[in-house]
Amino acid sequence: MSLRLRLTLVVATTFALVVVGCVYAAHVSARHQLRAATDTFLRQRSDRFTRAPNNFPHGGQPDPDRDNDHPGGPTLADPDALTQLLSSRGTVASYIAGQPALPVDARDRAIAQQGGAPRFRDVRVGDDSYRMLTIALPGGGAAQIARGIDADNALLSTIDTRLLLIALAGTVIAASLAWFIARRMTRPIEELTASATLVATTMDFDHPIAVTRNDEIGTLATGFNRMLDALRTSREQQRRLVMDASHELRTPLTALRTNMDLLRRAHTYDDAQRAELLGATDVELRELTDLVSELVELATDTRSEEVVLPVDLGDVADRVAERQERRSHRTITVTKDDPAVVDGRVNLLERAVSNLLDNALKFSPPDRPVDVVVRGTAIEVRDRGEGIPPEDLPHVFDRFYRSTTARRVPGSGLGLAIVEQIVELHGGRVTLAARAGGGIVARLELPAATARARHTADATPSN
Repeated sequence: MSLRLRLTLVVATTFALVVVGCVYAAHVSARHQLRAATDTFLRQRSDRFTRAPNNFPHGGQPDPDRDNDHPGGPTLADPDALTQLLSSRGTVASYIAGQPALPVDARDRAIAQQGGAPRFRDVRVGDDSYRMLTIALPGGGAAQIARGIDADNALLSTIDTRLLLIALAGTVIAASLAWFIARRMTRPIEELTASATLVATTMDFDHPIAVTRNDEIGTLATGFNRMLDALRTSREQQRRLVMDASHELRTPLTALRTNMDLLRRAHTYDDAQRAELLGATDVELRELTDLVSELVELATDTRSEEVVLPVDLGDVADRVAERQERRSHRTITVTKDDPAVVDGRVNLLERAVSNLLDNALKFSPPDRPVDVVVRGTAIEVRDRGEGIPPEDLPHVFDRFYRSTTARRVPGSGLGLAIVEQIVELHGGRVTLAARAGGGIVARLELPAATARARHTADATPSN
């Protein structure tokens, strides 16, 4: 079922329920007013009995030939009502000859025998409907006065019919208006659907939707355009990554092919030449392996399924420094100044710090230590190398970019790009700046953990 049809049905059903409720309320109100007017009439007619003396004999019998069986009593004749009197035993004591007999039940007899509050009720006498009042008389017995209500019922029926016809017409009009409004409301959504279908079919991200509204539909169109921009950027980055990767892979593959050709003629070389050739081949293979690994990592979504947890940056620095010292046999000093807890993925954060240390170890002299300083939510990696020319600093985080000073050491130019990707995932930033006295300071800064995360970290026992 389409959204337009659902909106129409909801509006029409709601309107119909409201109108039916109003019709019912009007019916009840009109019926109450009509019954109240009839009850007032019956009370007025009963005054002549409640104010006049009543000397009906106990156990008196009905006399169809007289309108009153005691002298001086009120007359029973009434052109607008039917009247009959009950004795104190609850039997009919007097009535107008020829008029229909009014029904008497146990409650009517109780009022005649014991008195009590007046009683109003609707009764059927033959084929006619009446509103009847039973009221106790001062000297015992009761009077029953009834007035026909067929005209009132016919009026109520007419009102109900007309109101229902009005409700039906109103529901049809409401449904038509709802269909028209729903059509206007859903038209922009249909345009968005058509655009999304076109993009999915043609993979063409260069045709944004014109935003001409300031409501939720306009917000949706703006979000859709942002999604198109993100897809277009992602595709462009993918294309550039493939082109850059093919270019970077060509060099080690060419070197490997050359070395393989030379190895085929290895019988003409002495042992030293063969060892040198195998060593060069091993270096190229390692570089190719690292390049492929970094390409895969860069092309893969770093958001993985690793859970975001409170992470102590001081612990991250200690673990990474210990690993790098063991691999490189170099000195790495770690200084911790009030290290903070951040929300992060510990393996990705360790990879980012490890990449920064790799760079620092590459460009620092072998006899000089590399310093790692943890201060609050920031980690700084400080080397003592030659530094980076100022004109190269804006490009160091570009994929495959290698400054002139970095081209003499092995590397793919992807390490810092991976660091930037990881840091941006965590909502932080990474910068490189010249260090006083020579070298580079790589600063990785992350937002502090939320209060809930800090509480979780405090509650977690340390190993």
